[in-house]
Amino acid sequence: MYVQSIFDSILSLTEHQLKTGAPKKGKAQQLTSKERILQSIQKEKKMKEDDSSSTWWHQRLSGLDKMSVHERIEGLQSLFRNKHAQDGWLSLEIHLYRLHLEILKWVEDPAREEPKVRDAYCIWLMRSITELCGRKRMSSIVFTCFETVLHALGFGNYIESLKSTVAFDSSLDRPLSFNFVKVVGSKTKSPLYKFMSITENPITWQLRLFGEYMDRSMDSQSDTRVHFEPDGWQREVLDCLDTDKSVLVVG
Repeated sequence: MYVQSIFDSILSLTEHQLKTGAPKKGKAQQLTSKERILQSIQKEKKMKEDDSSSTWWHQRLSGLDKMSVHERIEGLQSLFRNKHAQDGWLSLEIHLYRLHLEILKWVEDPAREEPKVRDAYCIWLMRSITELCGRKRMSSIVFTCFETVLHALGFGNYIESLKSTVAFDSSLDRPLSFNFVKVVGSKTKSPLYKFMSITENPITWQLRLFGEYMDRSMDSQSDTRVHFEPDGWQREVLDCLDTDKSVLVVG
């Protein structure tokens, strides 16, 4: 029987990034005049798009700040469909803002300390973090916010292993347009809200509540013998069958 933690799942999703490695250094290629002009045009276009997205986002935040947490959550849903929110730094920041609102909602919840309520919020937060970390590009500023949430929930020991699998892109790093909710002490890193931390071993919690959200693939690769991408153990079974050996698979 194979058991994977939440962050083992992310390792499988980002394994190809680790295998790729850094490109080999070589002599810098000289750009032609035409290529330099096109590059300059693209850079200027990108700056205008960023400025437009930033203005749009600040205007929306100004309106959202006047609403209750529940109203902000509802109002945010339509923003995800806007072209400004589809890619780049703003897409990450809007998703981070949604996570920020969920934590505020939890803090305000009258039943926030009940075990079932804690489980429900923890599942939502962990799903959001793992899905965002599975993206092709990540901002170190956004990931720092994730770290504070992981500490608060009791998953601090997984931060370094998770960080090693994330594809950071410095072009996405820019100051946040809002103050992310504070859930741990600035110096001590100790949780500010004790009710947020899980009360059992992280692996036990994952097996109990997070199994359906885990990535169950294990070293999947294409194989001409079947019409799907078998996991490593499945290929071993096929190898045994090819040599007329008997196989017993125990789940």
